[in-house]
Amino acid sequence: MSGCGKGKERAALATKLEQRIQAASATGGDVLLTEVTDFDWDTFHIFTPYVGAEEVRKWLGIDWSGARDVPEMECLLVFVKGGEVVMDLDFSRTKGDFSSIRKSRFTREEARFTAPKDGKALTHASDSP
Repeated sequence: MSGCGKGKERAALATKLEQRIQAASATGGDVLLTEVTDFDWDTFHIFTPYVGAEEVRKWLGIDWSGARDVPEMECLLVFVKGGEVVMDLDFSRTKGDFSSIRKSRFTREEARFTAPKDGKALTHASDSP
C-alpha cells in the first residue's frame, strides 16, 4: 500500500468528490478536481473497471506498489506529482461514474468533468455538448 496513514485523507477526498458531483448533477455543472483536492499533484489518471494492476503500472510508467486490479463497480483515481503517486482512491461508480470518459490522463488544467443533470455518468468537460 502507498501508506496506511492516508486512510483519512482518502475518505475526506471521497466525501468531497461525492458532494461536488452531487452538487454539479443538481444543475448539470462541472466538477473541477483542483477544487476538491488539498494536496499538490500534476497529473490525474482514471483506471476503469477490469483494468489490471500491471496495466496500471505500465500506464503510469512507474513501478507503483499500490497498483491493483479495478473491480467492476469502481474506478481507480490516481494523482501523480513528479513521477510519484501522491493519492489514490477507489471511487464507487454509484457515487460518480468516470468509466465512460475516453481519455485517461489529465493535467491539472484538464481535470474538469461535467456531471449531467440528475445523473452520475461524468464526461470530460471538453467532450460535453
